[in-house]
Amino acid sequence: MKKALIIAGSILLVVAIVGIIIAANTNKDTRKPNDDAEKDEKGRYLTIVNETDQIINEVHITVGDGTEIEDMKQTNPDEASFSIEIPKQYSEYDTFTVTLVDRHDLKYVKEITDVADKGRTEVVITEEDYVEEKGDFWDKVNKWFNGD
Repeated sequence: MKKALIIAGSILLVVAIVGIIIAANTNKDTRKPNDDAEKDEKGRYLTIVNETDQIINEVHITVGDGTEIEDMKQTNPDEASFSIEIPKQYSEYDTFTVTLVDRHDLKYVKEITDVADKGRTEVVITEEDYVEEKGDFWDKVNKWFNGD
C-alpha cells in the first residue's frame, strides 16, 4: 500500500512539474513597454501606435506570404502604444504586416517595408488604414449605435 502511494505521489509530482514548465514556456508576452524597447539596443521591435480611436481586441503580425507570427499575436492590448519584440527567427525579414481588429470586428491593416535591423520601428495605425470586408456594414451599424 505504501509503495502504491509513493508511486502515485511521484507520478503526480512529475506531471505537476511538466505542467509548470509547459505553462511557463507558452503564452510568453512579447509585448514590452516602449521605454524598455527604446533602451534595448540589441533587440528588434515594432512599436504599434493606435490612432484609430477604437478599442483594439486583437493584434496580428504577418511576414512573407501571410505567415502569422504566433509569438507576436496580442489580445486586448490596453495601451494606445506598445512595443512587440520580433523573434530572432524572423531576422531575415524586413517587411511586416500589422493587422488591428477593433471591438466591432473592423480591421485596420498596414504594411511596413523598412523595419530596422535593430531597435524600434514605429507603426502608426489610423482610420485611413481601415480595410473594407464583407459583413462590415452591420459592424459599422453596431459601431454607430454604440456612439463610436
